[in-house]
Amino acid sequence: MSVTLGLLLTQHNARARRDPDPRVGLVLLERTLLDPPRAAAAKRWGDQIRRAFPAAELIPYAWHLLSHGPDERMAERTTRTIAGPAHSFGGLQDNPQTRQAWEVTQLCMEAMGSTSVAVRTPPSLTPGALGRARFRAFVEARRAEGTRVIWESEGLWEAPVAAAFASELEVPLLLPAFAGGRALRNEDLGGLAVPGAWLRVDGSGPRQGIHGGIIDDLLDHADTADQTVLVFAGPRAHNNLALVAEALL
Repeated sequence: MSVTLGLLLTQHNARARRDPDPRVGLVLLERTLLDPPRAAAAKRWGDQIRRAFPAAELIPYAWHLLSHGPDERMAERTTRTIAGPAHSFGGLQDNPQTRQAWEVTQLCMEAMGSTSVAVRTPPSLTPGALGRARFRAFVEARRAEGTRVIWESEGLWEAPVAAAFASELEVPLLLPAFAGGRALRNEDLGGLAVPGAWLRVDGSGPRQGIHGGIIDDLLDHADTADQTVLVFAGPRAHNNLALVAEALL
């Protein structure tokens, strides 16, 4: 059994000071989905995160101007933008505006020394032929550049459908860890084995902590897979990761 423990850092929990924790194997950076920092700031930020998590791979999100359409834009939460008509953004289109958005993401990746990028696709990128073609083209273009894509789907992509497409494209798929109150299992994905599937563990309850039953479910899930990636999210993400790390000892 091989288990990698990761964190999803948001605007709210990215700057917390803490002692170095070598148990964290990867860190997803949601800030770059909203407002990607410029290269110098990205390098400083990456260095800060690496001091806190010296063994972690840093994985920024692709800028939302690349993935999210005009009705899904996050203007109220962001300051940076690119000039151009609203309909030119989002949906993983291939045009000058989205290519510029990708270049901004690349600059963040290079400054942080990252070779992987997370892509959160919104409801407007559907499982239909156009959505599949655009996502496939994006993955293939990034692969040709030497970049690994991690996919987090939202909207109409049900877990079995997304899992099958992720397996076909050979990309890790980030899924909610719990379905119906228990840890997600292969049978929830139509019996499909998804190479490198990642599970997002959100806290539960008013304090966003996880309890012993959740930890047991996660350990049971890890026992059934050769490799498991657990990504902890929410305000108590690091504390919840520590609980699972201690249970794995």
